[in-house]
Amino acid sequence: MDPTEMDIQTIEKLIADNGTRTVIVAGTDPAGVLRGKRLTVPYFRKAVESGVSFSSYILGTTTMDEVLPGLFDTGIPDVHGRIDLSTFRIAPWEDAAAIAIIDWVTPEGDPHPLCPRAALKAQTAMAAEMGFRAYASLELEFYLLPVPIAEVRLGRWADLPLPSKDIHCYSILEGHFSEPIIGRLRDCFPEEIEACLPEWGQGQFEVNLYRSDPLKMADTAVMMKLAVKQIASEAGATATFIAKLREDLSGSSGHIHLSLRDAETDASVFHDPEKPLRLSETFEQFVAGNMVVFREAALFYAPNVNSYKRMQSGSFAGTTCCWGVDNRTAGFRAINESPGKARLEIRVGGADLNPYLAIATGLGAGLRGIRERLVPPPASNGNNYEQEVECIPGSLAEAVSATEAGEAIREVMPPELVENALRIARFELEVFRATVTDLERRRYMETV
Repeated sequence: MDPTEMDIQTIEKLIADNGTRTVIVAGTDPAGVLRGKRLTVPYFRKAVESGVSFSSYILGTTTMDEVLPGLFDTGIPDVHGRIDLSTFRIAPWEDAAAIAIIDWVTPEGDPHPLCPRAALKAQTAMAAEMGFRAYASLELEFYLLPVPIAEVRLGRWADLPLPSKDIHCYSILEGHFSEPIIGRLRDCFPEEIEACLPEWGQGQFEVNLYRSDPLKMADTAVMMKLAVKQIASEAGATATFIAKLREDLSGSSGHIHLSLRDAETDASVFHDPEKPLRLSETFEQFVAGNMVVFREAALFYAPNVNSYKRMQSGSFAGTTCCWGVDNRTAGFRAINESPGKARLEIRVGGADLNPYLAIATGLGAGLRGIRERLVPPPASNGNNYEQEVECIPGSLAEAVSATEAGEAIREVMPPELVENALRIARFELEVFRATVTDLERRRYMETV
C-alpha cells in the first residue's frame, strides 16, 4: 500500500481484518537499539494523538543501558515518541501484532536533537532542496546459529555451534536448510526483500533490500532485523548481526547503496553516457564528499569495539579510502551499468550500524561534496588492499580520535549526534580497557 494512503481509517480496517491485539511502536536510539512499547489497540488509538512517553536516558546510553557520566545532571526529562502512521504495517512475525515507527520529539513537539530518524529526514530534505530525489538500499548480513537464544541469554557465547563445516556462498542447497526461517522472513517483507542468499561464512546469510526512499529503507531495515531475530528464536535458533562473530569467520557487513535522480524528471544524475566511465560530474562530487569524511565518519558506520575486528585486508570489508568501478576492494564501489542502476555502494559499514545514522552520513557527505564541488582522485583499479591508500581507523580508539579532530563530519551530521556518538564510544573503550578477557587468561595464566 502507498504510505501516503495510510490514515487512521485504513489502519483501523487492517487491525480488524487481521485480528490485531498488539501494536508495537518503536524507534532506534543512537546506538542502534530498537526501543519502544507494545500497546493494546485501544491505547494505540490514544497514542496516535498524544504520543508515547519514555525516559530520555535511552537516547544517550549504550547498547547495554549503562548510565553515562552527566546523565543525572540533565534531570532525565521525558522524550516523546510520535507515531508515524505511514509506517504502520501488520507484523506477521509476531502473533496478532502490528508495528509502527516513532520519531523522538521534545515535549514541545520538536525533533529531538538525538533522534537518528530526524537526522535522516534532514538529509533527504536537503536533497530535495538541491533538486534531487534520493534512493537507498541496504545489504545486511547476519549469522543463523543452531542454538536457542535462551542459552545465549544465559551466557553461552564461547562455544556457539555453526550449522555447517564449510562455506557455501550463494549455494541454493545450503539456503534450503534455513528456509523455515529465511523463507518466513521473505513472506513478512514480500515487497521489500529483493533476495536472500547464503554468504561467505558457515551459517551466514545476506538480505538484499530493494531500493526506496532513504527513510523507508532505514525503517524497513530495523523492522527486518527485529523480525529475523524473533523468527529465529521461535525456531530454536539465534540470529545475530554482530560485525565479527569469531576471528576465524567472515564478518557481517551492512553495505549501503545510494543514488540521486532529478526531482522533476526522475532521470539519474549519476549516469553520463558521454563520460569515459559513464559517471557524471555530480557522481564524482558525491563520492568525493564521502571520501573527505572517510575516517572521521567511521563511528557512524562502525560504532562498536567489535566493529573494527571486521576491518581486515582481503576480507571484502571496505577498509580502503578509494573508489572504483565495480571493484569490491574499494571502500566506495561505483555501479555504472545503466542509468537506472547507477549508484554508489558504501562498503565501509558492518551489520551493526544504525541504518538511519549510516545512511544519513553517506547521503549527507555526498550532498556536501556536490555543494562544495569536490573532486575525487582517479578511480582505482586492481586490488586496493595491496595499494598505498588511506585506510579506515584500525580500532574504535582511532575512530574516536579521527572524529574528535574532524570538522567536516560536523557539517554533515548534527553536532549533537556527533558528540553523543563520541560520548558512547569513549565509555565503551573504558569498559573494554578494564575488562579481563578469556583470551588473556588462555594466553597468560600458565605462561607468565
